[in-house]
Amino acid sequence: MTRALIVGGGLTAATLAWRLSQDGVESTVLERAEQTGGLVRSDHMGGVLYEPHGSHIFHTEDEEVWNLANQMTPFRDYRHRVDILIEGKILNWPILLSDIDAQSRSEEIKAELEARRDVDAEARAQAANFEEWCLELMGPTLYDRYIRPYTEKQWGRPARTLSASWAPRRVSVRWDNDPYLFPDPYQGWPAGPNGYTDLLDGLFGAPGVTVRTGVDVTLETLDRHVREEQADLVVLTCPLDEFCGNELGALEWRGIDVRSVHIPHIEYAQGAMVVNYPGEGYPFIRIHETKHASGQQIEGTVLGFEFTGAPSRHYPIELPENRALNDRYQDHLRGVIGAERVHFAGRLANYVYIDMDDCMREALTTAEQLLDGLARDGAPGAA
Repeated sequence: MTRALIVGGGLTAATLAWRLSQDGVESTVLERAEQTGGLVRSDHMGGVLYEPHGSHIFHTEDEEVWNLANQMTPFRDYRHRVDILIEGKILNWPILLSDIDAQSRSEEIKAELEARRDVDAEARAQAANFEEWCLELMGPTLYDRYIRPYTEKQWGRPARTLSASWAPRRVSVRWDNDPYLFPDPYQGWPAGPNGYTDLLDGLFGAPGVTVRTGVDVTLETLDRHVREEQADLVVLTCPLDEFCGNELGALEWRGIDVRSVHIPHIEYAQGAMVVNYPGEGYPFIRIHETKHASGQQIEGTVLGFEFTGAPSRHYPIELPENRALNDRYQDHLRGVIGAERVHFAGRLANYVYIDMDDCMREALTTAEQLLDGLARDGAPGAA
């Protein structure tokens, strides 16, 4: 019987282990924390379901991934809308044309937008940096109000030093006044009593999947774990620099810290699940209120205040030198462990910022590649 050792116990690992189990390949998942799920796991405070690590909205164009998620736990219909505090007013994010009149210098802003309305989107994609991309899209006034202060609070560096590559997915001006953040056909939030924890538990609960928590695996200790688990292949979903003891240097990440508080006797404390606070006068960057998405019928609510600059691995800093360093780590590990034995999946091991549906899709694709390789080799449990 073929067996896989998966290092890291987040959503990617859960989906990968589930898919392998469908073809008879057993998996052992080793997670160094005391519980699986990473940033996705939900929790309760004062009986209120909330997300300790900030809001996660399941949205996708991938019908297979959507169906798999709903197979693990039913999802309720939820379309995500974000508010933002601009000039003391609660407005919509993304920027709506209908919100311009509520702001000072509205005619100037309209002129800046109109001058850029026909700028080719493909040309914008070639912008030198994030700041240039945004200025070409909306002009300086909206950029200085909505984008620059928020971005620099989030990343802790000037916006002009950031890559433009992820801007099209996160920044827009809505000429049609569509207030919802995501356009995907499949959107929702888990309808069960434990939120995303139900999704994770469903995936990890597949036959042939063994989960061990509180186990810190490094390159130095990997061989011992492989022998103990009698594993034939290894999939790393963990940060590679840490796994290798920073042997080639440390990768740069931007972390957040969400401080959550329970507020009794109030059904909702804000008008949307997420409210952004770009102003430099606010020490936090946004406030989360999961109850808007969960639809839970309970007295009280939980607010999560998100602060940036924490020593955690939430967002990779997309710079060429960081990408090259992660590539070197992957090459190094292929050389040490064996190119046929080690594989990489997920945002941490591949040093990318991807959404939940992309994590699941990447896990499914990786599993298919592993199963195809096992079938070519005639390995048992890969039929």
